[in-house]
Amino acid sequence: MPVVKRSNELLIKVKAASVNPIDVRMTEGYGNELLSKWRQFHESSWQPISRLPLIGGRDVSGEIVEIGSKVSEFKKGDQVIATVPGILNGSHAEYVLTDTTNAVRKPEKLSYTDAVSMVYTTATAWAALSSIGQLNPRNSEWNRVLIHGGSGGVGTSAIQLLKSWNIDKVVATSSAKNSDIIKQLGAISLDYNDKDIKEKIVAEGPFDVILSCADTDITRWSDASMGIWRNCIHVSVVSPMLKDTDRYGLPLGLLSVACKHFARSFESAKSGRWYSYAFFMPNKDCMNYLGEALESGKIKPIVERVMSFDQMAEAYDIVGKVHGRGKTVIDYEK
Repeated sequence: MPVVKRSNELLIKVKAASVNPIDVRMTEGYGNELLSKWRQFHESSWQPISRLPLIGGRDVSGEIVEIGSKVSEFKKGDQVIATVPGILNGSHAEYVLTDTTNAVRKPEKLSYTDAVSMVYTTATAWAALSSIGQLNPRNSEWNRVLIHGGSGGVGTSAIQLLKSWNIDKVVATSSAKNSDIIKQLGAISLDYNDKDIKEKIVAEGPFDVILSCADTDITRWSDASMGIWRNCIHVSVVSPMLKDTDRYGLPLGLLSVACKHFARSFESAKSGRWYSYAFFMPNKDCMNYLGEALESGKIKPIVERVMSFDQMAEAYDIVGKVHGRGKTVIDYEK
């Protein structure tokens, strides 16, 4: 069992956890170079720290069994939902450690499996739309947002987040077979295979913020659908950061990312448009908002399948091969 060592840590007995595409990729070594160095810094160690054995799981729903010495907002026995940063061992285990910044009380009306389904993807969408895109519940009403890859986990979380902020218009691209889920969430659906997709995107714009959950010719072209000299921004959660640092090492990998970012953003910058990468980052404001939105029903769980802990390997295989319409969740009590 993990041991609480830091004053703001929580030890959680896992009741449910999602399987996300990032979990599958990490089993293949994705992100090892950067995350190993980050963990070394986090633990103030002069020696390299191995991430093996690797435990996946970037979100958790469960019960607190131990707290750090300075934790005051939670107590033993509290039911919580939380994110687990990539530098830590994940939630695909009986117990997991995270800190108070990453946690909020689980909405009472939701099951553990439903509550956990929106945690990691909403935190990622928040990082892109709020931390980088500068949208929030107070300033979003007159904005228009385009989402590429709107039927995936981050895409559907982003749509719900934006609709809960009363955004003026949300447009999302997906395959034709997944258009219904986008419409059900209140967004305008566009088929990215439509031969007239560019014209249809332009007709719905101009956009103040573009969120890319995919990297395609259309996503790169779509900068042209943003407003000119209005401080509009294209934010992508498909960053080369982890891949390039794995491939070239940390210094050259970061240089490679910087060069790619400059090349990607140069043309847009000439028209007063911006481009940036976004990454999942722990955010207390996000967790507090998510807890309230799940409780009120402004954000609803989207669960495609619930599997038992014994089916973990099968769940990884499914998530790695299938572009789903909802989350794959592991129920530890099933």
